[in-house]
Amino acid sequence: MNLRKSSRLGVLCLALLLPLAACTANEQTSTNESSKNVTLKIARGDRPVEQALAEVYKNALEAKGYTAQINKSGDDPFKQVQDGQADVAIDQATTALFLSKDSAGVTGDDGVLSVDDLKKLRSEINDSDQEITALDMSPADAGKELVMSEAEADTHEVDSLSSLAKACSKLTVITDASDTSNLAAALETEGCQAPKISVVDSSDIDTQLRASVDRAVAVSAGNAIISDEGFKSISDSAKLFNAEPYLLLAGANVDDKAQDELNKVTGELSQQTLVDLNRMVNEPGAMAPKEAATRWEWIIE
Repeated sequence: MNLRKSSRLGVLCLALLLPLAACTANEQTSTNESSKNVTLKIARGDRPVEQALAEVYKNALEAKGYTAQINKSGDDPFKQVQDGQADVAIDQATTALFLSKDSAGVTGDDGVLSVDDLKKLRSEINDSDQEITALDMSPADAGKELVMSEAEADTHEVDSLSSLAKACSKLTVITDASDTSNLAAALETEGCQAPKISVVDSSDIDTQLRASVDRAVAVSAGNAIISDEGFKSISDSAKLFNAEPYLLLAGANVDDKAQDELNKVTGELSQQTLVDLNRMVNEPGAMAPKEAATRWEWIIE
């Protein structure tokens, strides 16, 4: 081929390819930065630990170049995502039950939500036509379990749910749940006839536990008081209550890379990490959620 013609052909090809390459590059940049062109709003619940976790998620997003802000704490963070008032929401997974078309089918006959039930709920949300993605659930479970002082457990010879059922005529179960029907039914299933259940305010639970005489107290498994003050968790009693792993919901503005970062944080929320975080943000000596979030890296080590 003539060298001059070859050179001209090369220049023509290059001229045609350059705009195409630039176009492709612009498309990639636009796609990769789509979520970085908006401020991602994070909704959180009222519990101190959820407020701290929201700060942790915000920090993780900002470290990857996203702009994030935290909405004022509210009772329905998941609904804020559904209504478009937030892009990310953190709460206990059971509070997403309203997104199910068949909530009774999720909970089953016993009315108690297990981790498997919540996985089913997560799949249902992701298979729906809503522009909402249910991200990973945390390994940590903030669900309740029955707790006693070591002395009370020894006195009543309680070391498991079955032995608690045998001693239940002498014991009162203390809870902060206003509806005790599922708990009563579950205790009866375990062999505790006519269980005595007393409802107290949530703020009084720790006091009830410290002053416990002839009682077992329903306490979140993430409550640092259990290990810090030497109380005894009753084996298998968690199955009497809803499982409460933490779950994130993400709206349409949250791209895949942002979802990956959020899932990474959630995966680091182990049971011990949840206990440590609760220890920092609850009384006595509670620190601000934002300050607790700055210590995230060392509590997950």
